[in-house]
Amino acid sequence: MFNLDSAIFEWRRAMSTDGFKGGALLDELESHVREDVDRQVQSGVGVEQAFDVAVSHMGRPGLLREEFSKVGQTGHLFDRWKYFLQTLASVQTPTLATNMNTSYPHSNLEPRFATYLKSVGFVLPAITLWTIMVLFVVPKLREVCNQAGVVLPKIYFLVFTLMQHGWLIAGVLVATLIFLEWRSDRWPRYRRAAFGTGVFIMNAAVLLLISSMAVYAVVAAAQYAK
Repeated sequence: MFNLDSAIFEWRRAMSTDGFKGGALLDELESHVREDVDRQVQSGVGVEQAFDVAVSHMGRPGLLREEFSKVGQTGHLFDRWKYFLQTLASVQTPTLATNMNTSYPHSNLEPRFATYLKSVGFVLPAITLWTIMVLFVVPKLREVCNQAGVVLPKIYFLVFTLMQHGWLIAGVLVATLIFLEWRSDRWPRYRRAAFGTGVFIMNAAVLLLISSMAVYAVVAAAQYAK
């Protein structure tokens, strides 16, 4: 029986033999092959035939090397800047995952424990900082704002309400992840991107909330001093 992951594993090995040594480059090519296969399968084409067509669409290794060599220097520079900016934003990238990647049988996908552990590591500083702010700064800020007649935005009350149900939200999230790991064959391919996006949104939200909190503290202090 045809196995897509096994076929892609053999295709990657053949591409490596033909001169494609970069893991990030092979990951990019594989993503295009998988997307092409998915489109064909959704149109009613068999998986094996779809894979053969997708590989033929990709072209021969010799032609691919020639095309990549034309844009090699520009592409490398762009990728370095992209990975640098993504790293600052705590978005997981193939470069960050290189040292922790361990292939599944017949796949180059990042192991689930690596994605989860790195995501926790990236988001933990923001959660810790926000918890400290809520425990020690927010009560004082509320007191000053009340005395100065300054009303905090409703978004803060929404965030505080969500925090009160944090264990319930965490339980739903864990249950959803367990279900996806158990029942979804596609989830492993999108896991790292989903968590990278989630970590970025979480860090950006905490930064925005703390920054606006500082602005309201200054406004409230100015009103209170009058």
